[in-house]
Amino acid sequence: MKKVILLLLFMLAASEAKYLDSKSCKECHEDIYAEHAKSMHHKSSIFGDEIHKKVKEISSKSNYSCALCHMPATKNLSAMIRGEEQPDPADVRQSDGVSCFYCHQISKVHHAKAYNINFSSASGDEKPTMFGNLKDPDSSDKHHAEHNEIYKNSEVCMGCHSHKENEHGFEVCNTKNQYDKRSDCIACHMPRAAGGNEKFNKKGRDEYTTHNFLGIRSDEMVKKTVKLELAYKNNMIELTIANKMGHSIITHPMRLKFAKTVVTRKGEVIWSNFKESPQEDKEATFIIAFKDSEGKPSMPHTAKDYLINQNLKAMSAKTVLYSVPKLQKGDEIKTTWISYVISPNIAQKLQITSEEATKAYVGAEESIVVQ
Repeated sequence: MKKVILLLLFMLAASEAKYLDSKSCKECHEDIYAEHAKSMHHKSSIFGDEIHKKVKEISSKSNYSCALCHMPATKNLSAMIRGEEQPDPADVRQSDGVSCFYCHQISKVHHAKAYNINFSSASGDEKPTMFGNLKDPDSSDKHHAEHNEIYKNSEVCMGCHSHKENEHGFEVCNTKNQYDKRSDCIACHMPRAAGGNEKFNKKGRDEYTTHNFLGIRSDEMVKKTVKLELAYKNNMIELTIANKMGHSIITHPMRLKFAKTVVTRKGEVIWSNFKESPQEDKEATFIIAFKDSEGKPSMPHTAKDYLINQNLKAMSAKTVLYSVPKLQKGDEIKTTWISYVISPNIAQKLQITSEEATKAYVGAEESIVVQ
C-alpha cells in the first residue's frame, strides 16, 4: 500500500506546473483572498497552526506524513513524507498551506483505504487550468477556468477530509458523510454571500461562495451544530441533544464538546450536571481518546484502539435524564452547548497558548422555567 501511495505522489510531483501563490489571487479576487488568508486552510501547515506543529514534533521529528493534506502544494512532498527533507518557512508553497492554487487545481480524487489523494490538473503550462463550480467561469491572463462537478457535490473536500489511518491501520479521524451521500460540505462551510467572486465582477454576479471555511473556530457555526430540547417532569430533567450535521459530533481526536446544564434559583446555581470537569457527565460529553498496544493513552500516530469513544452520529439524537431535587416554581433550567478546538487537558500537556485554539466556543442555548 505504501509503495502505491508513494508512486501516486511521484506522479503528482511529475506533473508540476508554474505555482501561483495565494497572494497573487488578490489582484482579481480581493474579498475571497481576504477570507482565505484568515482561514485554517491558509494556516494549515506547521507554520500557521500551533496545534499541528506540536503534534508533528511529538509524532515525528523526521518524516512529515501529514504534509499530504497540511502542506500539499510543496514540490518536495514525497521527500518530506519519507523524512528526506524538512519543511522550510521560506518556501511560499509550504507557508501558503492549503493554497488557492492547490485547491482549484484538483481534477479528481483517488479513494484509498488508508486515506484519499487529490490529483492535480497541473501541466507545466504558463496558464494553468483552475477548476470550480461556476458553470460559466471567467478566465484571465493568469489562468484558464473550467467547471468541474467535484466542486459541486463536495467530492473535492474528500481528498483531505474523508478519513485517515495511521501506520497501524487504525482510523484516527473520519469526516465521511454518514447521512446522505448527496449532502453538501460546501453549502455549510462555505456559505454564499452578496457580491461577485471577482474584484471587478465582470459578469455582474450578485453572490459568491465565501472562503472562510467556517468550522469549530466559528461561534456562528458552533451555534448551528446541535439542537437542544429541555423538559421537566417527575423531578427529572430530560435533555435531548440532536446532531444537525452530516457527520459525527466529533471528527477530530483532540476536540471536546459538551452540554452544560444548570438549575438556578433567584440567580444562584443550585444544581449542575458536573462540578469541575464535563467528563463527570459522560452522557452529555463528546470526546475521543486513543490507547496504544499496552492499553495506555496515546497520540493518534501510536493508537491501536479507542480508550474513550463518546460520540454521536450524523443526524441522530440522544436523550439524557437527570434526577434532581424537587424544583420550585420559577426555577430556571438552562443548557448550553460548548465546544473546544482542543481539549483543555491536551492543550495543557502540549503547552498550547493561542486564544483561538484554547477558548470555549459557545453554541446553542435552551432554557425553561419550572411552572
